[in-house]
Amino acid sequence: MTKYIQITIQEIDHTSPHLKTVIALGDANKKTLGFFTEGAFRESARDRVILIALNPQKNCIGYLLYRPVRRSNIIVIVHLCVDPEYRGRGVTKQLVNSLSQKTQNFYGIQLKCRRDYGIDRMWETLGFIPLNDQPGRSKEGKLLTVWWLEHNHPTIFSYAANQKLESKLCAVIDTSVFLELQGNEELKATESDSLLADWLQDDLELCITDEIFKSINRINDAKLRDSKRYLANSLTQLLYDKTRLEGILDSICKLLVDQSITFDQATINQLAITITSDSPVFVTRNIEILNLADEIYQKFTLEVISPTSLILKFDDIRRSVEYQPVRLAGTSIKLKLIQRFEQSRFIDTFHASEKGEIEGVFQQRLRHIIANPDQFQCYVFLENENIPLALIVFDRQQTYELKVTIIRVRPGAIAATLARYLVFYSISLSADEKRQFTRIIDPYLEETVLQAIQEDAFVRVDNGYLKANLAVAQTSTELSKYLTELGKMGSEYNFCIQLAETLTISESTQDIKTISEIERHLWPAKVINADLPTFIIPIQPRWAKDLFDKELANQYLLESQTDLALRRELVYYKRNNGSLKPGVIGRILWYVSSDRAFTGTQEVKACSKLDEVIIDKPEKLYRQFRHLGVYELKNLMTIANNKPDEDIMALRFSYTEIFNKPLTLKRIREIRENQTTVQSLFKISKEQFGIIYNEGTAT
Repeated sequence: MTKYIQITIQEIDHTSPHLKTVIALGDANKKTLGFFTEGAFRESARDRVILIALNPQKNCIGYLLYRPVRRSNIIVIVHLCVDPEYRGRGVTKQLVNSLSQKTQNFYGIQLKCRRDYGIDRMWETLGFIPLNDQPGRSKEGKLLTVWWLEHNHPTIFSYAANQKLESKLCAVIDTSVFLELQGNEELKATESDSLLADWLQDDLELCITDEIFKSINRINDAKLRDSKRYLANSLTQLLYDKTRLEGILDSICKLLVDQSITFDQATINQLAITITSDSPVFVTRNIEILNLADEIYQKFTLEVISPTSLILKFDDIRRSVEYQPVRLAGTSIKLKLIQRFEQSRFIDTFHASEKGEIEGVFQQRLRHIIANPDQFQCYVFLENENIPLALIVFDRQQTYELKVTIIRVRPGAIAATLARYLVFYSISLSADEKRQFTRIIDPYLEETVLQAIQEDAFVRVDNGYLKANLAVAQTSTELSKYLTELGKMGSEYNFCIQLAETLTISESTQDIKTISEIERHLWPAKVINADLPTFIIPIQPRWAKDLFDKELANQYLLESQTDLALRRELVYYKRNNGSLKPGVIGRILWYVSSDRAFTGTQEVKACSKLDEVIIDKPEKLYRQFRHLGVYELKNLMTIANNKPDEDIMALRFSYTEIFNKPLTLKRIREIRENQTTVQSLFKISKEQFGIIYNEGTAT
């Protein structure tokens, strides 16, 4: 076992008594270090670019001599030498760590080392990655490897990488996939080569970790090594927070121990870096990792998948990782009204420089907004009290319309989720305030926000996007008349007349898909005489608190910090008793069943849009919808009576509206004329739905 010793790292100058030892060590090892004159040593000491390691007896046992390169803002290690008696005892690591801490204002540390010295593993252990090879200056021209230790400073390259990852699905490929990639049309295509298909390039960004460069460096064939490095440099190198890495590594190792599985360290490192970077997808051909996909997803929210499966399920996977509510677990996100003295704090975060917005203009605009609170409200979403995630500004000047003048989301793992929430929050707020429309007029919208706007059925108008949000529950005839009047407000509102005309066609009110789509366009409006199936579904409080009921969540002692309102689309599972057929759409009224541990139960508390009913095996449903819910596979197995081959039912729902006045079981029985036991889901008539919904949403 290696015996590490306690050492002290010290910077010396030309007056240090240890300089003689440094020179002696350099001379003794000049065959590997290269020739360095005594004058050069003394000049370096005078420039204070020599660090020495002292043992407990205060003897110099090693040194590191470096050179700052100001024009490129990097540090170059010139010499790194340890007395042979103390090698392998942690001295080198402490010298490098000390240099790294001392020079954090530089981009990183570079060094060159001959390949034939056979010490590549040492550099890897110290955190360096091999970038490329180049001939040395000796007569033999021995090949040198250039090694790099990143200080994680944002550069023009890292900004460019971040911009690519904002608009594409980031898929991290492991060594097994990378080494199979040919990147050459003349060679026989492999399974992994499908990831390079032209049709994917606008939507998929292949990313690699540091471990890829280490694997390339181990290739003995110089020509193949150069080819693989060229390919690696064409891909996006993953950026990640190194301060989180150790904790993630520990969590992965614990998972492997629990599963009685062992991975090599390179594989563990790749998984850890991917998780630390908040990347959503890890692509591998390693069967052992693929077999552990469910456990990895459950613990880290990382989709582990093969190249072929990624191609076949690309659209579904991209959709699932764009909307990733489960990533919010364990976070504390709060909405806060910005005060006048705080405005400068958010300029850098939300100034849309890449969209051409002038910083000074944005600053003036924000200052004007905050200075006029009677007209504007400027809110920021904060994580852990002080990290800004999103910014939104409301203009309430017009009584019939809520105007969103600024809507910005900080790039990150939950950016798409936040964008969808902000848009939906705006619609909900407008409807709650009895306004008929929401208008978004920010001229510098990010792609994630634009996608959310399109999903919520906004109409493109001259100065932005417009949507009707009618807080009414009316017959098709009444709603048609209402929309016709709104359509007379101007040409921008013509879409209201088109919807009104659709509602006058009797076949439309009888067509389930048409009515469901109309209610989505006008949400929270309800067409109460339409033949849209409506079901009262009982749900246990423990699931209701996670899926929609904040009141119940606040009663729960082990409540997570997740902001439940950010979840737009979710899934609920039930036994398959034949009460619903696959493909059914409609509405859900949620009845929270009895539980003595909670108050506020035995009530119908919310209404949701039923988007889809899917019936299948537990494991298949879990894989399909795990990004949408709080369920674990074991919960689905319980529903299936622990029978893997037994079908269960998944209800995918969205647009959940919490009732102002929940209806008690007694009241539901009165409406149902005492027909209700609420032991399982049941369908109600459109007349009964009209009564329940109107009473529940009454103010």
